[in-house]
Amino acid sequence: MRTIPSAAMNRITTTDHLESIIGHPAALVLKKEVAELDEASRYMLALAPLAGFGYRDADGRSRTTVVGGRPGFAEVESPTRIAFASDAEASGPVSFVFLLPGVGETLRVNGTVAERTPGRIVVAVAQAYVHCARAILRSRLWDPVVPAVSIPAIADGPLSGAGVAGFLAASPFMVVSSGDRDGGADTSPRGDTPGFVHVLDGHTLAIPDRRGNKRADTSHNLLTDDRISAAILVPGRTDVLHVSGTAVVTDDPELLAAMALGGVVPQTALVVSVERAEVRHNEAVAAANVWDRANRAGTATVSELMALQTRQLGGEKPVLRRLAGWLGAFARPIRWVMDLTYRRALRKEGYGDAAGPRPGRPVRVIEVIRETPEAVTLVLSGADTDFRPGQFYTLITEIGGRTVRRAYSASSVPGTDRLALTVKRDGLCSSHLNDHVRAGAELRLLGPSGDFRVADPAAAGAEYVLAGAGSGITPLMSIIRTVLAASPDATITLIYGNRTEAGIIFADELAALADAHPGRLTVHHVLSRPGPGWAGRTGRVGPADLPYVPRAHYYLCGPADMPTGLRDHLTGLGVPPDRLHVERYTSVPTAAPEAGAQTMTIENVGDVVVAAGQTMLEAGLAAGVPMPHSCTVGGCGECRIRLLRGDVHGTVEDGGVLTCVSYPLTRTEVAMGPVIS
Repeated sequence: MRTIPSAAMNRITTTDHLESIIGHPAALVLKKEVAELDEASRYMLALAPLAGFGYRDADGRSRTTVVGGRPGFAEVESPTRIAFASDAEASGPVSFVFLLPGVGETLRVNGTVAERTPGRIVVAVAQAYVHCARAILRSRLWDPVVPAVSIPAIADGPLSGAGVAGFLAASPFMVVSSGDRDGGADTSPRGDTPGFVHVLDGHTLAIPDRRGNKRADTSHNLLTDDRISAAILVPGRTDVLHVSGTAVVTDDPELLAAMALGGVVPQTALVVSVERAEVRHNEAVAAANVWDRANRAGTATVSELMALQTRQLGGEKPVLRRLAGWLGAFARPIRWVMDLTYRRALRKEGYGDAAGPRPGRPVRVIEVIRETPEAVTLVLSGADTDFRPGQFYTLITEIGGRTVRRAYSASSVPGTDRLALTVKRDGLCSSHLNDHVRAGAELRLLGPSGDFRVADPAAAGAEYVLAGAGSGITPLMSIIRTVLAASPDATITLIYGNRTEAGIIFADELAALADAHPGRLTVHHVLSRPGPGWAGRTGRVGPADLPYVPRAHYYLCGPADMPTGLRDHLTGLGVPPDRLHVERYTSVPTAAPEAGAQTMTIENVGDVVVAAGQTMLEAGLAAGVPMPHSCTVGGCGECRIRLLRGDVHGTVEDGGVLTCVSYPLTRTEVAMGPVIS
């Protein structure tokens, strides 16, 4: 955070100065304005479940909230009158921006309060227009990216209130209300990458104004009346951040440079002196359930809206009306061309193809080693190899247009210039890595992570008992390689379970290491489906396979309940907890239940809507909540948080829930504990 002294800031105070920067709106933009509700406006009103609503309270202060709750909540009484349910103490000029889930167009309506009774407001319409808001596209409001949340520390002032800083850090969208000295009112949408509103100090916000339709209604209004307010949204959340105060328009180069995106600075900025900031639950957002994909408008709705707009632009001239009718018949391809044009314009503004940075560190595959018919080792360059033996990394790749994350343990020795991840085929990502990844491929990596690790591999005289099954050998192999190389006299006993001899990962290397370190490494294989001539033990790894070594550290890694059963057995023998280290993994995520959207209340954060088919983790991250996670398939345990109340389908144990593979069946309450960004 930083404060730019008011005296040093370049302020825009005249219309000429403002328009010399932003220009003038095109005639087509102005032609969309109508003095009463036309066919396109009524169509939007019938479908829109939400609207940003700007008004002045009894003390003359600017206020903005979100109203609605169902499609058609604003009833059309006549071409110049609408009515809706609200307890807002509004009088005089008011303004709206109506939102239609899944659609880039918004409906702007300006007017005055004609009647107000308890719970109901009637508005006399003075101006209405439908337009495609770049704010929707910039913010990806209906298709949000997972925000990279870094919550600023705010010492004092209205912005230091509960939840305010976190909300601002995650929000990509707001509606802003302003008015002019002649009694006009306006509520405009603003959208950008998550966290686009800059906190200058506990009392001051800066909002970038990037290129748009050149109307700049808010900026024009502020030249004559500095009162301003905003309702700020985070996709997936049912609470709203309400901000109000006064504002100035600036083209201060230092401030604009700080808000550059892809090297492109905004045209101007609004600097808001905040008098009030509060996060509150909003019944309209909760009731409308706009974050559920099932409630988004389809292509037929967009096509019909396009047709209505083109007919309106035809005006009274027969030739233009016929042309508009012809264009309406081709609304869908025209919409596609318009969207392509908008996206190209956004790329020029520095947005690229997707908002937000790509997560993870870029790495390159330099070698692929086939360990067994079902397992490969990927040798990577460019990775951070400062890990402890036993830890895992989260690998990020693109499969079929989807970004997929999976956790894989390091099998190599730490501290070298190469990282080895060994992957056994058992799901979408592991199959892709086994079948399609070749040397030269670029991937991304998070980590290292995890508490399953050897703290001091060089400890003299240390004793280890390792037990694993299948791909559970991966972290154990890193421990074996590292300890044998680092410690002069540590001893290791490995019990390793597989189905067949052909499935034993690292079989040859384990044999070679045992021969090279007699008395220090002992390997016992257990097979559940041995072939002819097998002389070892048959079955599955169980308590009887583990030797009791009083001073040993036990490292247990395998699928499902195998490590837990071994841990319980060893606990019964008197092995202390600090010598028991357990890592479990699952093959695939739990299947989503057939349940509707639910509300998840996160302690000290607020309510998040978990849409049908969405995991608790997916919903939290999409809503900008910095929830802990890594592998996203229930294999690493990093996403475990406390379940305080509610029923969950998925992995629940010891009062905790693995959010990456769990789905709420009822309203739930959870707690993450302290989160450090």
